[in-house]
Amino acid sequence: MLAALAAVVLPVLAHLIFRRRSRPVSLGTLRFLKVAVRHDTRRRKLKRWALLALRVGCVVLLVLLFARPYRVEAVGGGGTGLTVILIDRSASMGRTRDGTRLVEHAVRKLPDVVNRMSGRARVEVAWFDAKVEPVASEDGRVSVSDLNAPEVLAGGTDFAAALTWAGARCEAARGGGPLEVHIITDLQRSGFGSLDVLAFPKDVPVRVWDVGPAATANVAVTEVRPAGLMVRADQPTTVRATILNARPEPLTARAVRLNLTGKGKSFTLPGVASAPAGASTTVTFETPPLAAGLWQGTVTVAGEDGLPADDTRHVAIFAAAKPRVLLLDGAAREVAALGEAYFLERALGLAPPGETVPDAPFRLIVFPYSADARLPDLREVDVLIAANVSGFPAADTGKVRQFLDRGGSAVVFGGGNLTPQSGPSYAAAGLSVGEIAGTHTARDVPFRVADFDAGHPVLVPFADPQHGDLRRIAFSGCTRVVPADGVRVLARFRDETPILLEQRTGAARVLWCGASVGREHGDWSRGRLFLPLVHQLVRGAAGLTGAGPVRDLPAAGEVPGIRAAGPDWEVRNLEPQESELEACTAAEFAERLGVTLATDAGPSGAADAQKDQSGLEQRSGELWPWLWLVVVVCWLAEGLLANRTVA
Repeated sequence: MLAALAAVVLPVLAHLIFRRRSRPVSLGTLRFLKVAVRHDTRRRKLKRWALLALRVGCVVLLVLLFARPYRVEAVGGGGTGLTVILIDRSASMGRTRDGTRLVEHAVRKLPDVVNRMSGRARVEVAWFDAKVEPVASEDGRVSVSDLNAPEVLAGGTDFAAALTWAGARCEAARGGGPLEVHIITDLQRSGFGSLDVLAFPKDVPVRVWDVGPAATANVAVTEVRPAGLMVRADQPTTVRATILNARPEPLTARAVRLNLTGKGKSFTLPGVASAPAGASTTVTFETPPLAAGLWQGTVTVAGEDGLPADDTRHVAIFAAAKPRVLLLDGAAREVAALGEAYFLERALGLAPPGETVPDAPFRLIVFPYSADARLPDLREVDVLIAANVSGFPAADTGKVRQFLDRGGSAVVFGGGNLTPQSGPSYAAAGLSVGEIAGTHTARDVPFRVADFDAGHPVLVPFADPQHGDLRRIAFSGCTRVVPADGVRVLARFRDETPILLEQRTGAARVLWCGASVGREHGDWSRGRLFLPLVHQLVRGAAGLTGAGPVRDLPAAGEVPGIRAAGPDWEVRNLEPQESELEACTAAEFAERLGVTLATDAGPSGAADAQKDQSGLEQRSGELWPWLWLVVVVCWLAEGLLANRTVA
């Protein structure tokens, strides 16, 4: 309505068009008449300016009258009791009603909420989606007029989390006066969250303000599932997308497309989705071979609906090339089977000596590393393995250090060659994880793993005893290491001796296994868990364990998309439940959450805003009655002045 202020041009034009134009005429000596005319002209000019101001004022006041301004005040900062106001900022609040986002309708409800509060109690305001973010202020008072709706709405609705936070605030304020909670939301039926963790006092009344629209039809991409977040390079893969048809009518031949970009190339794969009303369907895409590297893109369903934000879902796939592994054998023998790295070479190469397997997961080079040997060029190496290596000459420590600085990683296996004198050499090369204390030998019973970090990507496959229990491996000894500060211990023996350790510096990883991969520390290298464990250690050093460097995460309030997070990549998307836009009633809301609605709620359970006889919503602090009074006064003044002013 404020755009109508342009109408003030109309009275200005009228005054310019119809103003009196004087024409000089010589009538002789009329000195006294000229004085009287000059005085009358000055008075008429003042009247005309006053008349113009009144007419312009009438137009401005009429525009402001229809724009309906209202006065808001800061609340909180004292008083007795506590009022908590929760404002929904989940993704579903990005829908529009009457051309305005629901979250902005929620902000406009705040004056009504303040008007319905019991007294001037202390007020706490918080935004919520899957997490709660209080609105902070320096003086403890919240200015309702300064509260702006967030631009990005990407979180999932969680009423249980919001009310648990509000309940904790009310319990902390108990005994200081009346308590009440107001929640402004679209009452999304899928947004109740985990009711097992809900803790809200039943004696605190809850007032629900429903700003949601009528039923909204929606078609959404709710899930994108690659065959793996990490796949082999130069191989095709499969991407499956789930399409939700949250509409009352069937979905027929709706266009869906997959876009992927990587290594300077991009391609688009088309698909078609059909689904009954209220059901989901799966669209499968077969990609061409993917070159090594990160491929990122989107799956998009065509068409317009109530929530455009869920029409696109991001996806990332890491095509991993075979890691290039250099194995340094620190105890090589003329008879290969007697060497330190014999079993390790067989495990990593999956082939007899001198042979290769096309499907082997690593490109392996074995290098006998004696005291007079020198390291080859490490620029073509991804993972360096040191097996029972006593140390590194000064000429090689710089090479290893540069290799780690470039982002390379290393795996170190213990053995009798590692002594306390090896410590400075390993530290100079950047491979140290602590003080090397020498060989630690089992006496009466063999060493066994008592505890390991089952959540670490390297050891996740061993978390389920059915897949292999690390606690069954027996060791006759190990190389004892006293961990340095910042070093992560992944596994320990029963006597607290570390057996697996990790040190990370930027993108470089150094993994230590205190056991020899030869026969020195027992026969574990001939057990069935040897191969999967060393594979995991080498893959972990290369950053290829689990899903690799790609992490599929909920948006959690962040802008959906793909972004770098250190050496990894995060793929953030809307939570799938946000695409289910069906709303519940306030009574169902109260029943599901076990809360008590405020007693003066309307028939639907929500607190309806007051309305005047014209059906318009009455907000607290309305200024239109005063504007109407001023318009009437200006109108009357304009009529009186117009009758006494000659144009």
